[in-house]
Amino acid sequence: MEKYIHWLQQQGKSEHTIRRYKTVLKEFQQWYEGMTGGVPFDPKNVSAIDLQDWKNYLINIARIENPKTGERKKLTISTVNNKIESLKAYFRYLYDTGIIKDNPASSLSVQKQQTPLSPRWLERVEKNKLLHYIDDKEKQKKNPWRYARNRAIIYCMLHAGMRVSEVVELELEDIDFANGYINIRDGKGGKARRIPMNSDLKHALSLWISERKTKETNTNKVFVSQKGGNLTISGVNNLFNKIRHDLKIEELTPHVLRHTFCHDLIEKGFPITYVADLAGHSDLDTTRRYVATSDKEMKIAVESLSSGRYRQTENKKNKGEDER
Repeated sequence: MEKYIHWLQQQGKSEHTIRRYKTVLKEFQQWYEGMTGGVPFDPKNVSAIDLQDWKNYLINIARIENPKTGERKKLTISTVNNKIESLKAYFRYLYDTGIIKDNPASSLSVQKQQTPLSPRWLERVEKNKLLHYIDDKEKQKKNPWRYARNRAIIYCMLHAGMRVSEVVELELEDIDFANGYINIRDGKGGKARRIPMNSDLKHALSLWISERKTKETNTNKVFVSQKGGNLTISGVNNLFNKIRHDLKIEELTPHVLRHTFCHDLIEKGFPITYVADLAGHSDLDTTRRYVATSDKEMKIAVESLSSGRYRQTENKKNKGEDER
């Protein structure tokens, strides 16, 4: 495993990506040993048919559990494809280093899907709700250190489109207050970019860095935990879990704020090329998704064709689920 990790690092993979690849590999090993009746996993014995069987398992059988409701759902096609790409990397490593003579994953393809629905972004009301929550002066009085940190994290995603991995890896010297830029030195795919700071983000980061100095820290990272160490992705996700619970905004995640950043710029009429550069998209097709009709708009369009006889019943049902 250590040699595989080293190989991934040489390929320029981020720590976040490497963790995901390791998780998928362990999942595949467990599946393989279960399928073979407990035969110890040996990549040399894995065939192309085994990998196709695993792909079918991911699409049709595998389930993921909702930690809140306990409900188990099928994997999304995007999740399936991410796992396929992760495992293909492992067999490519084995082939490139001569551990296996033939690569059984060479014919393993991702699952084709219809043009994906547009990403989830915050509607105007949801965005205002979040900003009101994060700017609450009562929170500032109660714990100014935590208030300033959490507010700056949200603003980095909402006003600069930063990925959660970029937020936790940001270092003090990466913020150029004099010229008004944030320097992302190692973004997705090993790409660097420079993001202008608007006045709101600059103020939020300035306030946080002032508060940051009031506690002793042992890191040069911008965002730190309450114990003074590096803030982790898990720590940021915990913050979002609380906000999601308090505001009752479904699917509120760090990436939704990044989507909102891109969508809002497109909606204000800025060229796609501008948005792609700011977001660090290597493919303009990725950015074009923010021009597409939103899921909510498509639901409204389809609902307009209904007779309306059952709409009131459906609304009551949804209201009851929200109250629970």
